[in-house]
Amino acid sequence: MEPIEQARNLLREAGLKITRQRERILEIFVQTDARLTADDLYLKLREQGEDLGLSTIYRTLSSLADHQILERTELPGDTSQCFSLTHGGHRHQLTCVRCRKTILLDECPAEEFLEEVGKKQGFQVTGHSFEVFGICPECQKRLSKEESEGR
Repeated sequence: MEPIEQARNLLREAGLKITRQRERILEIFVQTDARLTADDLYLKLREQGEDLGLSTIYRTLSSLADHQILERTELPGDTSQCFSLTHGGHRHQLTCVRCRKTILLDECPAEEFLEEVGKKQGFQVTGHSFEVFGICPECQKRLSKEESEGR
Protein backbone atom coordinates (compact mmCIF):
# COMPACT_ATOMS: atom_id res chain seq x y z
CA MET A 1 0.00 0.00 0.00
CA GLU A 2 1.28 3.47 -0.88
CA PRO A 3 2.26 5.75 2.06
CA ILE A 4 -0.46 8.27 1.11
CA GLU A 5 -3.12 5.53 1.28
CA GLN A 6 -1.77 4.33 4.63
CA ALA A 7 -2.00 7.91 5.92
CA ARG A 8 -5.58 8.26 4.68
CA ASN A 9 -6.56 4.95 6.27
CA LEU A 10 -5.15 6.02 9.63
CA LEU A 11 -7.19 9.23 9.46
CA ARG A 12 -10.39 7.39 8.45
CA GLU A 13 -9.97 4.83 11.24
CA ALA A 14 -9.59 7.65 13.78
CA GLY A 15 -12.66 9.42 12.37
CA LEU A 16 -10.65 12.48 11.38
CA LYS A 17 -11.19 14.63 8.32
CA ILE A 18 -8.54 14.04 5.65
CA THR A 19 -6.63 17.29 5.13
CA ARG A 20 -3.50 17.96 3.09
CA GLN A 21 -1.54 18.83 6.26
CA ARG A 22 -2.51 15.62 8.05
CA GLU A 23 -1.83 13.53 4.95
CA ARG A 24 1.63 14.98 4.39
CA ILE A 25 2.67 14.67 8.03
CA LEU A 26 1.42 11.08 8.34
CA GLU A 27 3.03 10.15 5.04
CA ILE A 28 6.41 11.06 6.53
CA PHE A 29 5.75 8.97 9.64
CA VAL A 30 4.67 5.98 7.53
CA GLN A 31 7.99 6.15 5.65
CA THR A 32 10.33 6.44 8.65
CA ASP A 33 11.45 4.26 11.54
CA ALA A 34 12.59 7.25 13.62
CA ARG A 35 10.88 9.49 16.09
CA LEU A 36 10.44 13.00 14.76
CA THR A 37 10.11 16.43 16.31
CA ALA A 38 8.05 19.28 14.90
CA ASP A 39 11.30 20.82 13.63
CA ASP A 40 12.25 17.56 11.88
CA LEU A 41 8.88 17.53 10.14
CA TYR A 42 9.16 21.18 9.20
CA LEU A 43 12.50 20.54 7.46
CA LYS A 44 11.29 17.35 5.73
CA LEU A 45 8.14 19.09 4.49
CA ARG A 46 10.18 22.04 3.18
CA GLU A 47 12.43 19.58 1.29
CA GLN A 48 9.28 18.20 -0.35
CA GLY A 49 8.11 21.66 -1.37
CA GLU A 50 5.38 21.87 1.28
CA ASP A 51 4.94 25.23 2.98
CA LEU A 52 3.45 24.41 6.38
CA GLY A 53 4.18 26.68 9.32
CA LEU A 54 5.51 25.34 12.59
CA SER A 55 2.31 26.30 14.41
CA THR A 56 0.28 24.20 11.95
CA ILE A 57 2.67 21.30 12.42
CA TYR A 58 2.44 21.54 16.23
CA ARG A 59 -1.37 21.67 16.13
CA THR A 60 -1.53 18.71 13.73
CA LEU A 61 0.89 16.64 15.82
CA SER A 62 -1.12 17.38 18.95
CA SER A 63 -4.38 16.39 17.27
CA LEU A 64 -2.91 13.17 15.85
CA ALA A 65 -1.52 12.29 19.30
CA ASP A 66 -4.87 13.08 20.96
CA HIS A 67 -6.51 10.62 18.52
CA GLN A 68 -3.87 7.94 19.29
CA ILE A 69 -2.48 7.93 15.73
CA LEU A 70 0.86 9.21 17.03
CA GLU A 71 2.70 8.58 20.29
CA ARG A 72 4.29 11.54 22.05
CA THR A 73 7.53 10.91 23.97
CA GLU A 74 10.63 12.65 25.27
CA LEU A 75 14.04 11.06 24.93
CA PRO A 76 16.54 11.19 27.81
CA GLY A 77 18.56 14.39 27.70
CA ASP A 78 16.30 15.98 25.07
CA THR A 79 13.61 18.52 25.92
CA SER A 80 11.90 18.33 22.51
CA GLN A 81 8.84 16.15 22.21
CA CYS A 82 9.23 13.37 19.69
CA PHE A 83 6.44 11.63 17.83
CA SER A 84 6.10 8.25 16.15
CA LEU A 85 3.26 6.18 14.79
CA THR A 86 1.31 4.41 17.51
CA HIS A 87 1.81 0.67 17.41
CA GLY A 88 -0.96 -1.34 18.96
CA GLY A 89 -0.28 -4.29 21.14
CA HIS A 90 2.76 -5.62 22.88
CA ARG A 91 6.11 -4.29 21.68
CA HIS A 92 9.64 -3.62 22.77
CA GLN A 93 12.18 -1.36 21.17
CA LEU A 94 15.66 0.11 21.08
CA THR A 95 15.82 3.87 20.49
CA CYS A 96 18.92 5.83 19.46
CA VAL A 97 19.24 9.05 21.47
CA ARG A 98 21.20 10.72 18.65
CA CYS A 99 19.24 10.04 15.44
CA ARG A 100 16.02 8.86 17.19
CA LYS A 101 15.83 5.72 15.07
CA THR A 102 13.67 3.01 16.63
CA ILE A 103 14.33 -0.70 16.25
CA LEU A 104 11.43 -2.95 17.23
CA LEU A 105 12.38 -6.19 18.97
CA ASP A 106 10.69 -9.47 18.02
CA GLU A 107 11.15 -11.06 21.42
CA CYS A 108 9.95 -9.99 24.85
CA PRO A 109 12.97 -9.79 27.14
CA ALA A 110 10.92 -8.99 30.24
CA GLU A 111 8.18 -11.65 30.27
CA GLU A 112 9.77 -14.19 32.66
CA PHE A 113 11.26 -11.49 34.88
CA LEU A 114 7.91 -9.70 35.29
CA GLU A 115 6.07 -12.94 36.00
CA GLU A 116 8.58 -13.80 38.73
CA VAL A 117 8.51 -10.30 40.27
CA GLY A 118 4.72 -10.24 40.14
CA LYS A 119 4.43 -13.55 41.98
CA LYS A 120 7.03 -12.53 44.54
CA GLN A 121 5.20 -9.27 45.31
CA GLY A 122 1.67 -10.67 44.97
CA PHE A 123 1.18 -8.27 42.08
CA GLN A 124 -0.91 -9.16 39.04
CA VAL A 125 0.99 -7.79 36.03
CA THR A 126 -1.49 -6.68 33.35
CA GLY A 127 0.94 -5.17 30.87
CA HIS A 128 4.27 -3.49 30.36
CA SER A 129 6.41 -1.60 27.91
CA PHE A 130 10.11 -1.96 27.36
CA GLU A 131 12.33 0.65 25.76
CA VAL A 132 16.10 0.78 25.80
CA PHE A 133 17.91 4.02 24.99
CA GLY A 134 21.38 4.08 23.52
CA ILE A 135 23.38 4.84 20.38
CA CYS A 136 22.76 2.90 17.16
CA PRO A 137 25.64 1.40 15.10
CA GLU A 138 25.49 4.17 12.47
CA CYS A 139 25.74 6.92 15.09
CA GLN A 140 28.56 5.04 16.85
CA LYS A 141 30.52 5.04 13.58
CA ARG A 142 29.89 8.77 13.11
CA LEU A 143 30.99 9.47 16.69
CA SER A 144 34.12 7.39 16.27
CA LYS A 145 34.97 9.17 13.02
CA GLU A 146 34.40 12.59 14.63
CA GLU A 147 36.66 11.64 17.55
CA SER A 148 39.41 10.38 15.24
CA GLU A 149 39.23 13.64 13.27
CA GLY A 150 39.63 15.56 16.52
CA ARG A 151 36.25 17.29 16.60
